[in-house]
Amino acid sequence: MTLPSGTVPLATTGTVVVLGSVNVDLLCSVPRLPNAGETVVGHHVTRQLGGKGANQAVGAARAGARCVLLGAVGDDHEGSAMVDALKSFGVDTSSIRTNGGPTGLALVATSRADNQIIVVAGANGAVDAELANSLDIAPGYCCLTQMETPVGAARSLFERARSAKATTILNAAPATAAARQLLPLCDVLVVNETELFLLAEVSDDNALDDIALLLYFERMKLTEDQALVVTMGAQGSAIVRHGVVARIAGHRATVVDTTGAGDCFCGYLAAGLARGDDLATAAVEANAAASLAVQSLGAASAIPARSSVLELLGGIAPNVTAGG
Repeated sequence: MTLPSGTVPLATTGTVVVLGSVNVDLLCSVPRLPNAGETVVGHHVTRQLGGKGANQAVGAARAGARCVLLGAVGDDHEGSAMVDALKSFGVDTSSIRTNGGPTGLALVATSRADNQIIVVAGANGAVDAELANSLDIAPGYCCLTQMETPVGAARSLFERARSAKATTILNAAPATAAARQLLPLCDVLVVNETELFLLAEVSDDNALDDIALLLYFERMKLTEDQALVVTMGAQGSAIVRHGVVARIAGHRATVVDTTGAGDCFCGYLAAGLARGDDLATAAVEANAAASLAVQSLGAASAIPARSSVLELLGGIAPNVTAGG
C-alpha cells in the first residue's frame, strides 16, 4: 500500500484509532453538586489524565486493542505528564502533536449521583485535518471520535476511514448540534439521553421506549446500514438497527464517580468491533466495563482491565433482549 507523504503505517489489523482531546482533569469530590450561585465544601482534589479522546483511547487499550491516539497537548509540564500517563496505559502516543498553547483543562466536580464539568480546550483546538490524515487507515481498523476537538478533523478521519472500509464510531459528546455534520459518515452513533434528544430535536421529557427510539433513529436520518447505541446509565444501553431495538440490561453497582463512564463504554465498544465481535457482543462487554468504572474515582484511572470485565460477565449471563 502506498502511503501519503508523512503518514505513519499501522501494520496490525484490528487497530483502534481515536481522534480526540487530551486534558488535565482537576477532579474534586463533593457530597452533592451545587445549585446555581451556591457554594459546597469539596474534598479529595486530584490531578489526573482526562479528555474524552484520552479516556476512550485508554478504554480501548485496557480492552486489549492496539490503540493509537491522534491529539494535541501544550508544550508544558502538563502535556508531558499526560502523554506519559497515556503511555503507561499502553496507548500509542506517537501521533500526539505538541504545540505552543496550554494543554487542555477540565474542572470536574463529582458526586455519587452525577458530575459537573467545565472544559477549556487549549491545545485540543489545534487538532486539524492534517493531523487526522497523518495515519494510514486500513480495513479492519475502528476509527472513533467525539466532539471535544474541531469537527473538520473528525470529518477528514471519517472520510478516509470510509474509503478504506474501516469502521467509524461517533460519540456525539459533549452534546452539540455540530455533530449532525458527521452523522452521514458514522457506522455507529453512540449517545446518551441528552445527546440523543438534541440530535433528534425533541424535548428531554420524551420517552425512551422502543417506539420512541425507532422514531429518533428516523428523525436523525440514519440509514439501514448504520446503528444507534444509546447509553442509559443504570438502565443499561440499547441498540437500534434494521428496525429493531435490542436492550442490554445494566449491572448493579455502588456508584462512586460517573466521570468517564461513557468514555469507558466507547473505548471498549471500539476494541470489541476491532477484534471482530458483532455489535451486540461488543456492547455487552462495554456495558459491563462502564458499570465497573463508576465504582472508582476518576476517569481513565477507573477504567477496568478486560480480565475484570470478563470475570464479571462470567458470573452473569448476558441479558440482551429485542423488542418491538
